[in-house]
Amino acid sequence: MADEAAPRPLELSRYCVPFTPFAGRLEEATICLVSTAAVRLASDRPFDTGGDTTWRAIPGDAEAKDLRYDDTHYDHACVDADLNCVFPIDRVRELARDGRVGGLTARHFSLGYSQALRELRERTIPALVREIDRERPGAVLLTGG
Repeated sequence: MADEAAPRPLELSRYCVPFTPFAGRLEEATICLVSTAAVRLASDRPFDTGGDTTWRAIPGDAEAKDLRYDDTHYDHACVDADLNCVFPIDRVRELARDGRVGGLTARHFSLGYSQALRELRERTIPALVREIDRERPGAVLLTGG
């Protein structure tokens, strides 16, 4: 026991994000997907499953079959069957084809697992928000793993 490293205390967030109701029309809104399920293109560098404060951009024309995930912190049974359950790119594209949403942005984004809340809050999230803003979405659909 003495040789084992002591676990680091869990960093808890005390920051609240204000709820912002959607005021537009979904039929006109371009949707940007943002996930914390560690989704990436198969050709991209994998996320570090031990903790990773980086994000990956996913092209809007990607299909679920082109994507992988690297998170080991949730049950993968549903994701193994259909990645759309955590990153619904094919489903949102179908909604766009049916005229239920206005379309998809040129890029979507995913983050990996991390408990480094300060780094996420101070560095990762502000940089990611700037990238999301560049896509000019009418709505952002957030999904978790």
